[in-house]
Amino acid sequence: MNRLFVYGTLCPNRENAHILEGIGGGWQQASVHGSIHILDWGPDQGLPAIVLNDQDPLVEGYVFSTDKLEQNWQMLDDFEGMQYQRTVVEVKLSSGETTQAWTYVMKE
Repeated sequence: MNRLFVYGTLCPNRENAHILEGIGGGWQQASVHGSIHILDWGPDQGLPAIVLNDQDPLVEGYVFSTDKLEQNWQMLDDFEGMQYQRTVVEVKLSSGETTQAWTYVMKE
């Protein structure tokens, strides 16, 4: 799959946007159902982490798309670190369409 839903520091014009910009790809506004928690321990303390739940309100973000994700997953997994895990989620695009994308969720 060549799509990644982002909701935090990897979003355009955010602190870590340069990481995905360095890969090169396209952006679409999108959202997923879940809730944002602020990590209160570990190396990512203070950063947002999503917990997915179909009953929760929509969390706004972006879908980043590129065929280059395949060769960058290990780098992205390492960047996200031990407090996040990559999982597949159903994403609602701003066009109203739905698609699947990877995202990083709070590891339980």
